[in-house]
Amino acid sequence: MKILVVDDSELILDRLVGLLHGLHGMAEIDTAETLAEALQRAQAGRPRLIILDFHLPDGNASQILPELKKIDQTMLIAVLTNDANAPNRAKCMQAGADWFFDKSTEFEKVLELIKVESARHSSDDANPKAGFRKK
Repeated sequence: MKILVVDDSELILDRLVGLLHGLHGMAEIDTAETLAEALQRAQAGRPRLIILDFHLPDGNASQILPELKKIDQTMLIAVLTNDANAPNRAKCMQAGADWFFDKSTEFEKVLELIKVESARHSSDDANPKAGFRKK
């Protein structure tokens, strides 16, 4: 499964990429630090899942979500942020995010999501007639 991790914190990027490398089924892990890089890498690499920070140097996640969904409507997007308030959650979910997680309290949920989607993606590859079940 291809994953794109978008965060301007080197610490978060290193932590997520390190954890992802140990998971079964990770075909490719790419990173970006800005919205512009994220859009470029999503267009070029067509990741299955994007882990996207809310605040980035060139804007916030809600600005890019519709563009990412235009690339591929089946692409899954999880926003992972330290600014997990109700208005930001609502903005992101309305703009096309599939999930919205708080970095400080739900980091482990992102890893569980990745494990589930990786297993699901692997089984869908083995059985092309299997339907996609989005949470």
